[in-house]
Amino acid sequence: MEEAQIARLAAVTEALKFLEGRELIGLGTGNTTELFIRRAHERGLLRGKSLVTTSSKTAMVLAELGYRDVNALSVEELDLYVDSADEVDLEGRMLKGGGAALTMEKLLAKHSRLRVFVIDESKLVSKLCVRHPIPVEVLPNALRMVLSDLKKLGAQASPRECNGKKGPVVSDVGGFIIDVIPPEDMDLSEFAKKLKSLTGVIEVGLFLDEADIVIVGFRDGGVRYIKRTRE
Repeated sequence: MEEAQIARLAAVTEALKFLEGRELIGLGTGNTTELFIRRAHERGLLRGKSLVTTSSKTAMVLAELGYRDVNALSVEELDLYVDSADEVDLEGRMLKGGGAALTMEKLLAKHSRLRVFVIDESKLVSKLCVRHPIPVEVLPNALRMVLSDLKKLGAQASPRECNGKKGPVVSDVGGFIIDVIPPEDMDLSEFAKKLKSLTGVIEVGLFLDEADIVIVGFRDGGVRYIKRTRE
C-alpha cells in the first residue's frame, strides 16, 4: 500500500469511532468520504442509521451498497457530519469544493451537532489558498456579472470547465462553479464575507468555522487531531 493510502486509511479508520451512538449522519463528497463509507459498511457501522448525502456521487455509492439516503428537505439537524477537505491549515480552517458540492456540504456541516473532517497529511498546509483557488458557486444567470464584481475586488476568477462536456461545471444544486484567486495578502475571513455579499453568489468554498474535529492521517499510520471551538 502506498504511503498516501496508508495515511488516508489511518484517518478514516479513526473517524469510524464517531459513528457510535449517532443515528442521523451527513456524508460529504469525494474519494476520502467514499472510503469512509465503504469501511463503515464493511464493519456494519451504517446499519440502521439514516444517511443524508451532499451529492449524487455519494448517493450512488450508498445505493451500490444497499442504502437509501434521506432527503435533506426532511432534516433540521444532523447528529454527525463526516467529510474531507482540499486544504486544512494548522488552525483547522478549510478550503473545500474540489468536487463541486460545496453548497450542500456547508449546509449539512452548519446543521450538524458534530462535524468531523478526515484528511491525509498532504492536505495539511501552513496557509490556505496557495495551492488551490477558492471555489465559488454562482447562479448561472449571474455568471458574467459575478466575474465582473470579482475583478473589481482585485481577484482573479474563471469558470471551472468540465472534463466530460463543454461548458462550466454544474453542481448538484444547479449552480456554476467559479475558481477564484484572492488578492495577495487579503484576510480570508474578510474576503469570504465580501464574496458572500455579492448578488448571485450561492456559496463559497472557504470553510473557516465548519470543523469541530479534523483528523489528519500520516504515512506512518499515526493520526493527529486538530480541534476547533465553535464561534
